[in-house]
Amino acid sequence: MRALQGLILLLSVAGSAAAQKVDEALPLPLPGPSLPPLDLSLLKDTSLCVFPFVKETAGGSSDKKYLESIQKTFFDVAKDSPLLKDAVLLGDTTSKCEPRDAACFSGVGKMARCQNVLVGSSAAKGNGFVLSVRIFEVAKQRVLPGSEVEQVLETDRQGDVQAWAEGQACRALQVKCVGRLYVDADRKDMNIYVDNRLAPRTFKTPEAIPVEPGVHAVRLTVGQRTSLEKKVAVRRGGFSETVFARQTEKGGLPLWLASELHGTRPDPSVDVQEGGWKKPVGYSMAAAGILAAGIGVYEGLHSKSLMNQANDNYKLNGGYFQSDLATIDSAKSSATTANILFAVGGVLLAAGLTTAFVF
Repeated sequence: MRALQGLILLLSVAGSAAAQKVDEALPLPLPGPSLPPLDLSLLKDTSLCVFPFVKETAGGSSDKKYLESIQKTFFDVAKDSPLLKDAVLLGDTTSKCEPRDAACFSGVGKMARCQNVLVGSSAAKGNGFVLSVRIFEVAKQRVLPGSEVEQVLETDRQGDVQAWAEGQACRALQVKCVGRLYVDADRKDMNIYVDNRLAPRTFKTPEAIPVEPGVHAVRLTVGQRTSLEKKVAVRRGGFSETVFARQTEKGGLPLWLASELHGTRPDPSVDVQEGGWKKPVGYSMAAAGILAAGIGVYEGLHSKSLMNQANDNYKLNGGYFQSDLATIDSAKSSATTANILFAVGGVLLAAGLTTAFVF
């Protein structure tokens, strides 16, 4: 019976290992927390100066155009804000200020006759940049409470930074901004997640998903399989470049941006037989069946040996002693265990081979 208990424990461990194999796919993360609401009621009916974008690595004519385009992004949104009385775009001859020098920005705003100054800035960090936007109150020479937003982007591409600036400006200045994120997913069982939130599908090609301007993370899932994230810049009123999603013959879910494909399209998705866990589970069951049969053989031989020992004592002594009766009981127990193990082993072996090679 100890052997039978050991087998049961072994099967339990094998079952747990098989279950773990099935569950190795990455779980879907929970939706992230939404951004806290901004209370910028102090901007009501005031004027706002938009300061040139402050970037520590600025330099060169191409970089100058890049910085001007980001400043213009802030300004275009400010012009549409229902809060502001007017918006002023400060020229590149504006005095240079450190990113958090409230006195300097307030002095510039005072000369331009603006009550507030919006400043966007970036600082290098790791493989990307820390991007931030804040609004300074000119009269009080301070950052307007609740107006500062900061985010790390693992990119310095102009389109990404402009999309980020536009999204932050729309949110801060209460402008309703909507963009479109396009995803070409050619299978109906593909689920699209944008910033870890499930997006509804219309099953059109491509899907046009309305989102706020900014840099969004897109990924695909099929069952328990998930792709890596792809970052996509979306502008207000405009369109993102298309994200292509396909399924490979091994079950992979690669994503490409249209710009990465240089005008080509990826091949269609390939059907994948779900349930790749069945072979290892089947092999485990078959192995457990063989092991059970092996233990059954041992128990059967052990039972025969005990019975032979008791019979030999009977012939030698002309009868059974108390110890011989205990030996006979042990022999019967071993024989019963052997029969059970043979039956269990046969069932497990048959079920394992069927699971591995038929389904």
